Amino acid sequence: MTLEQLEPAAPWPGTRERVERAGRLLRAHGRLVVHGPWGSGRGTLLDALALDRHPGVRLLRVAPIPGDRALAYSAVTQLLAGLPAGAPDALPAGQLGAVQMLLRSAEPYGPPADPDPVAVRLALAALLGAARTLLVVDDAQWVDEASADAFAHALRAVPAEALSVAVAERSVLDTPAARRLCGDHPARLPLGPLTVEEVADLLARHGLSSRWAAHTHRHCGGHPLLVRACAEAVVQHQPRSWKALPPPGRVQDLAALWLGTLPSDARHTLMALALAQDTAGPGPADAAALLRRAGRDDADEHLAAAARAGLVRQGARDRVEFIGEAVREAALRAGTRAGRRSVHRALAAATEDPVHAVRHRLLAAEGPDGELARQADRSAAWARSGGERALAAELMLLAARHTPVDRREDRIARLADAALDAAAAGCHEDALRAADALAAARAGGAEQVAALLSVVDAGGQAMEEMDEVLARARDLAAGRPDLLAAVELRAAVRHNIGGRPRQAVLAAERAVQHAESGGDAALETAALTMRARMERVTGLPGAAETLSRALARGGPGDGLAIRNSPQYLAVRHAVFDDRLAGARADLMELLPVAERTGDAEDLMEVLRSLAEVDARAGAAARALLWSERAVEVCTRAGLSPGPVWYTAALAETAGGSFRRAAEHALLGVRASREEHDLVFTSRGLLALGTVCLATGEAARAVEALSEVAALEGGQEVGDPTMLRWQPELAEALVAVGRVEEAGGLLDALGGAVGARALATGLGASLRRSRALHRAALGDPDEAARQLGLATDHFTDLGLPLEEGRTRLAAGRVERGRRRYAAARTAWQRAAEVFDAAGAYPWKALATDLLTRLDASAVRAGAPLELTDSERNLAELVAAGATNQEAAQTLFVSVKTVEATLSRVYRKLSIRSRTQLPLALGRGS
Repeated sequence: MTLEQLEPAAPWPGTRERVERAGRLLRAHGRLVVHGPWGSGRGTLLDALALDRHPGVRLLRVAPIPGDRALAYSAVTQLLAGLPAGAPDALPAGQLGAVQMLLRSAEPYGPPADPDPVAVRLALAALLGAARTLLVVDDAQWVDEASADAFAHALRAVPAEALSVAVAERSVLDTPAARRLCGDHPARLPLGPLTVEEVADLLARHGLSSRWAAHTHRHCGGHPLLVRACAEAVVQHQPRSWKALPPPGRVQDLAALWLGTLPSDARHTLMALALAQDTAGPGPADAAALLRRAGRDDADEHLAAAARAGLVRQGARDRVEFIGEAVREAALRAGTRAGRRSVHRALAAATEDPVHAVRHRLLAAEGPDGELARQADRSAAWARSGGERALAAELMLLAARHTPVDRREDRIARLADAALDAAAAGCHEDALRAADALAAARAGGAEQVAALLSVVDAGGQAMEEMDEVLARARDLAAGRPDLLAAVELRAAVRHNIGGRPRQAVLAAERAVQHAESGGDAALETAALTMRARMERVTGLPGAAETLSRALARGGPGDGLAIRNSPQYLAVRHAVFDDRLAGARADLMELLPVAERTGDAEDLMEVLRSLAEVDARAGAAARALLWSERAVEVCTRAGLSPGPVWYTAALAETAGGSFRRAAEHALLGVRASREEHDLVFTSRGLLALGTVCLATGEAARAVEALSEVAALEGGQEVGDPTMLRWQPELAEALVAVGRVEEAGGLLDALGGAVGARALATGLGASLRRSRALHRAALGDPDEAARQLGLATDHFTDLGLPLEEGRTRLAAGRVERGRRRYAAARTAWQRAAEVFDAAGAYPWKALATDLLTRLDASAVRAGAPLELTDSERNLAELVAAGATNQEAAQTLFVSVKTVEATLSRVYRKLSIRSRTQLPLALGRGS
């Protein structure tokens, strides 16, 4: 399959949206600048605009090439050559002569042209204004100066109604060429890189796993052309799994072409930058200063040019990093092997970081060097203590390579450390490389088992692919209870993700027994924690007691990853029980530990939990920030994306947009299904069902939530507080009219939920679902009473989003029995709750309900009564309070005051606060 074959079946995600947006901007402003790096699709977008123009609009196109920039009036001549024959004939003699001179110069062996500049400008303006025209200028950076002046004059002279102009320029940052043509304030449409989600969507269209998305995005930097070439390579070569990208080929060729847009001396500077940047890091701090010290005097200029070309980006503390690994590799290939070693020696002398100085010396060295390998040991320890586990893994692999042959034990120890560091950083390829090297060196069973388990740990949620690795590790661990405990612990995780919690309990118990027998306290703690987790999942008694045993034995810092620690499981149980304040406090203590250790999966898990807690506790803005960080960690480390996309769906549902929430939920479901991760398949489907229920797609919600029910039943999940799908499914069934089925679900659940679970938000959610069921059966009074109780319960638990949802439900019940004032009050209060929580999609939903209620009342000729909160505010403002003073008095935000006042004015048919006293009957 070729790139051309891929294109028709796979238009870029967002392509249609970009074309539509470009069309809107062009119609609104008449002047549009499209800009982006080489290969970003600027020309393709201009083509689409040209095809999409009105049938009566004339198209003129200019597409200069690099050599044209030195030829005066070359762009103008190209435009003139595209005009219909005879078009210039109506021009005055002087202008016609200038045009004819330019056209003759374009003929083979034509005479050089030296026209009057004023005549050219006037002629161009007249020709462009003669009919409604769309002028498309591609690669504006190659327009010669004389043509640029003539075009700029014409664009000022001809109004936008008669002449629309779309200009494309190859630049990521500023667009000086387009600015010269269109002035300082045209509409702008930057063509940035694809997001990880867009890459995943593209790959899925070709049947490729979402797990490729993070690797492909990191490798290609989201550059559309490189991503497409990478997708083609995956289709062609069909690698066995996502663990290794396809062999070098078209992607590297394209990256080299992109790099080739820079001068050769700038490319040499980028080679030095590539050597200065370790494989997982964001680039050295103050990169330009380092490169200058290493002999690259023009580093600032070269890095600025690379940034304009989109090849690198600037980070914090003047860090500069390549847009993708493919570009970095292309920069590395710009020099010879000897040249690269020379640059490493220069960087070793120039860097102020002793750890990176050792790294550069290792990369510059040839052959064994025992002293240098010992320096690498110390440097790796420093990197490890600072949380730079990927750097530590790289140093240990390099140290093993330079270890003298007669120091076999030292080499094996270094490879074992490299495997552990790679696992912590999520660097699957480095973990696999270390494991293979240990096997080739015929290392002992303990080292090989540890390395194989590191490969498993670096694999994330894709545990189904690890069965062979676990079997090999179990065989090597025979007779060693401490090693068998570690293997059984991973087997328990494998069973849990695969939807076999009962088997996970048994595997965890075997791990506990082996760890006790082997005297490994850290492993025993981890195994007890896993057993407690699975006991709660399955509803077995003793989960709290098992967790207490684990908590008494240790935690993070005692050789235990945070995600495997009893402290973290205690946090998760607090989340399930809606003890959110305590859970958040504990997570904030774990966060710096996760950041310090550099374990990517630990950090991702803590960030995910913080996002979930803040989303539920009514801190939606913070939840979005935590979620974004979790996605970033996942992408950089190449971890399984299903969990972070589920979390992104939760955060977007709380404070972003329902549309993006649904997109993330679908991505998470797809990724989890591909990895046969039933746990997060269920979670993603629940997130999708919740969004569909909120947006009125009840049938789709029933479909998603019914699948959750089937998955949870198949996994024999016994604790309904962990994944609260039952109330959501009951509400969805009521919404589609399957009332009897909803009642059966609620009745079946009623006898299975104990007092502990009913005290959580699950109890309030069930009360809300039962209330809606009662309303559907024709008992609105009981429904209203139950919804009031559910609202109070959610308020007491500190769950504002659920409180607001319940108020929305109460308003619908009141509207159903034509108590419009009560409905309005419920929805107004819901909007206020959502506003305080930053839950903007929910607030928009409440506001829309209020607007439609008012509109229906107007159509019915009914008076628009003020709600209690509206009347209280109106009285304050009528008495002279400012918006700020009213907000402070009523304990709401100024934005809420402004929105409420707008509704008050509309209901009272007035336009300003000065009319309020009379409207409220306070005066004449």
